[in-house]
Formats: sequence, C-alpha cells, structure tokens
Amino acid sequence: MRLAKLSIRNFRNFQAIDIPLAGNVVLLGENRVGKSNLLYAVRLVLDATLPDAARQLKLTDFWDGCDLAANPVIEVHLDFAAFDDDDALVALLTDFRTAADPTVARLSYVYRKKAEVAGAPQSSEDCEFLVYGGGDEARAVQPRVRRRIAIDLLDALRDAEGQLGSWRASPLRPLLEDAVAAVNRAELEGVASDLETATRKLEGFPSIQALEASLRSGILDLAGNAHDIDARLRFAPADPLRLFRAIAMYIDGGKRTLSEASLGSANVALIALKLAEFAWRRAKNERNYSLLSIEEPEAHLHPQLQRAVFDKLFNASDPAQALIVTSHSPTLAAVAPLRSIVQLRAQAGATCAYSLAQLPVTPDELDDIERYLTATRSELLFARGVLFVEGDAEEALVPVFADALGRNLDRLGITVCNVAGVNFSPYVKLAVSLGLPFAVITDWDPLDGTKVPLGLTRVLDIHDDLCFVTGQPKLTLDDRAHWEKSDFEAFSAAWAKFGYFLNDRTFEIAVAATPGLRTALLDILNEQKFGKTRTDRIAAWRAGTPVEPAYLLAMIADIGKGRLSAKLAKKMPLGVTPPPYISAAIAFVADRV
Repeated sequence: MRLAKLSIRNFRNFQAIDIPLAGNVVLLGENRVGKSNLLYAVRLVLDATLPDAARQLKLTDFWDGCDLAANPVIEVHLDFAAFDDDDALVALLTDFRTAADPTVARLSYVYRKKAEVAGAPQSSEDCEFLVYGGGDEARAVQPRVRRRIAIDLLDALRDAEGQLGSWRASPLRPLLEDAVAAVNRAELEGVASDLETATRKLEGFPSIQALEASLRSGILDLAGNAHDIDARLRFAPADPLRLFRAIAMYIDGGKRTLSEASLGSANVALIALKLAEFAWRRAKNERNYSLLSIEEPEAHLHPQLQRAVFDKLFNASDPAQALIVTSHSPTLAAVAPLRSIVQLRAQAGATCAYSLAQLPVTPDELDDIERYLTATRSELLFARGVLFVEGDAEEALVPVFADALGRNLDRLGITVCNVAGVNFSPYVKLAVSLGLPFAVITDWDPLDGTKVPLGLTRVLDIHDDLCFVTGQPKLTLDDRAHWEKSDFEAFSAAWAKFGYFLNDRTFEIAVAATPGLRTALLDILNEQKFGKTRTDRIAAWRAGTPVEPAYLLAMIADIGKGRLSAKLAKKMPLGVTPPPYISAAIAFVADRV
C-alpha cells in the first residue's frame, strides 16, 4: 500500500493544496512555511495517540484568509492506493473506497461550525470535528483503523536518549516483552536468584550500606513514615517478571550505555528500533501499515551518516511502511528519490505545495536529473529561481556578471544550473514542476545554408515539453513553420519574454565582443605563451582587428573553458556591463523571485 495523495483546505498555512505522492515523502521548504503543520494535518487523520482534545482545533487553526462568517471548513484527506493485494487491508479499507475510483480509499478529517450555531463561530466550542472515510460522513473511521494504519512522529526536538531510556516510550519495550514471554518462568527465576545473590554481596560493602542508609534516612525525614518509599540500591528488580525491564541497549560491545553515545548514534538507534517495532507489530498482526515521520534528521546526523542511513531507508522496498521526512538538508535531499520530493513555498499569504511524484520525464531523464542533484548537493531543490546554462564557463561567470549588475544570486536564492550540454528539457520540466521562475541561456548555433539554427529548434522543443507539463497546447506545425522563418533578432526578442535568451554565436564570442571584457580575455590568452602565429593574432585583436571565432575557440579549447572562466572571473573589471542577453536573463529571474 502507498499514500497516493494528500489534500488540505483552510488549515493554518494552507488555503488549498492537493499533493500527489509516490511512496516516501521528503518535505522541503524554508522555516515557517508549514512543514510541521502538514505533518500535524496527517496526524489528525491517522495518529492513534492523538486525543480527541487535540483534534478539537481552535479558531486560530483556520487559515488566516478565512472569513469565519462564511462558515469555512478545515479539511484533510488522505488517499491510499495499491492495497488490493493485501486481504487484511482490503477488509480494513473496503468501506472507505471512493466512488470516483474504487481502487483508492480515502480517510478524511473535517473541522467546522456546529449546525445549531447561528452566525460566525465565536470560540472552538462552536465547532466540531469528524473523522470519516470514503467521502461519506456516515462512515466513521474507528480507532481500530488508526491503530492498524498508524503514524509515529519523531519531532525536531526529540530526545533519543530519553525516549530509549523510558520504559513506556521506548520502541524496545514491545520487542523485549515479546522476547521475554518466550523464556521459561523457572529460567527467569533462576536469573533473578543469581542477581539477588549479587545484590546482597553489593549491599554487604560497608560504604554501600552507609550510602543506602543515608539516602533512606533523608527520604524518610522529608516524607515521613506515611509516605516512605522504602528505597534500596540494587542491580535490578527482584520480581522475575519485572527483571527484563532493567535490560537496556549498550554500545561499543557493551562497554558503554546509550547515554554515552553521540546524538547521531542515538538517533540512528532510535530509528532502527522504530522500524523493528513496526515489523514486530506487523508480524503480530497489530498493524498493517506504518508511517514514520521524522522532523529534521539532519539536526543530529553528519552528512555522511545522513547519506548512509537515508539512502538505505529510501530504497527499502517494504510496502507496509513509508517515511515522511521534513528537511533543510541538501545532503539528505540529494539521496532522496526525486519523485519523493515535495517542496513547500509561501506565496500570496498561503503555502503552496509542489510535488515531483508525477514529474513527466523518461527513466533516462530521471537518472540524469538525480545524478545532477547528487553532484550539486540538490541546490536546485532549495532555490527560489534558476538560470540554466550550457557549460562550465557560463556557470562560473554568470554569478560574477550578476554581482556586476548589483544582483547577488546567493542573496536572491537563485542558482545557476549547468546542464553540461544543450539537453535543457528535463531540468526545465523540473523547475516548472517546482514552480520556480527560470531562464534558459543558450546559443543560436547557426548551421550552414538555409538549415534552421539549432538554437531556434531547441527553444521550440523546450516550449513544447513545458506545454506537456502545464497542460497547454503545443505549437502547431504552422506555428513552428512561422518561427523557423525568423531571423535571430526577431526570434530572440520574442522568446526572451518567455525566459529564453540566446546569443548569435557562443558565450565565449559574446565575452570577446563585450567592452571591458575583451582586454581581460586577451590578457589571459597572452599569458598562455602560445606560438608566434597565435601570439600575432592576439596582438592583432588587441589592436582592433575583429576577433575570428574559430581561432578564438581553438585557443580556449587548449586552455579549457572552466579554467579560462575562473581566470576571467578574477580579472573582471569593476563596473563591467555583461553581454546584453546575459543581463536580460539575470533580470528576468531576479524580478520574479
């Protein structure tokens, strides 16, 4: 089974969101955007430990834009799919199948004004909640359903050591109880007898006797005879059936307690035990499906441990459990399957959600994007806008050009995405699916004769791919024929309005033609100590002879575009004006973030 969709209406940050899901979920977003609120919305439906008092929300839980006089309703709907191959889940969820799609079961929570209350609600007492399924309020979701399809939360301020050390809260408890239940009572009594013998030897030491007497005397003096607790210093309880409660988890081969472990190690142990508890409850037929929600795991795990732990968890193929993780960590996002990503972003007074569960890319494109995100630590997933470029030179110099324009990309939250070629489509699809403003910076790439320039075809193809994502009509054959007759100036001017920025040659030629950059570029070429022919060409270009693109690109190839761009970034004169199409692309995205 999998959680296939989450819908929320009028709850806290959320006016209206519908999020398609594909199994595990990684929630990304800035602070105060509503990641914890989204988890709480899921808990309103599923959490068996949440009391009704917590489900009875407050008027302040309505989205700020709600007009209470209009009787708004807080709604949370969870759609589950792919459960028909599990007889237990079929029996549990059949009554909650939706009429529109019987393969989907829906569990819902609503909070609204009571029918008998006139006018706008004045307090939470004027409202009521209901948890039901199948889109039919008459089909109440009973506590048994929440016990068998349950959510467990490890919040951001969790105390792993304290949770593991608490008998009531520890996920180790049911595992130990089950293990000890299989031990013969006589064997337990034998262990208890051995511990009692050891305890009496301990009590026989005069210093221990003195300490125990002092502590007992102090408690008695404070509490009096009526409230004395008869305290003793012991290894473990004398009762054989309580003896196993003294069992704890130790580290380093049993040399140290968990309290001596690092926070990261304690959290890994806690997560592992929660998963073991889930498996145990499923084996004992106490639970059919488990959601483990972890807030900000990166707060306790260093980057390598994040990658090791969550790469294992995200790629686990257990259909009976799933993860919902909230994170600010590019390291964690880099190992998350792309289709698990859900980005939350505040827009116009409410939080919007962008899910990649249905990102329309081919398997090969998906692999390309995931490799890129891994290599860049998923910076794109945390950006507010993106500039797509062809190669290393643009990647190195565009941020420098932006600084020259007074538009620092880091402060604006804009990332430069180097696609290492001209295959922009999968990356642009990703940006559109995340709701990111973007610009494509590319070359016109003219061909000999009357052939259509590659850059023109590239832009039209990207546009058609985006139409597929957004549901808009693609260009007709007549439309394409019209654009294919355009010259460079007309085409580039028209498509710049949509975020596509072209130059008539290549990026390096554009740099050579830019006042203020030409001298710096020729200085770098001269430093390479080329032979006489090339040195003479550089001198001629410096004297005013037009730069010959083929010769320039051959010299740059010998230096390396990345190395050249790094040198050029250092030599960039103050106040230089970047190539116009670069300036326009930077402004296009910066004005939209």
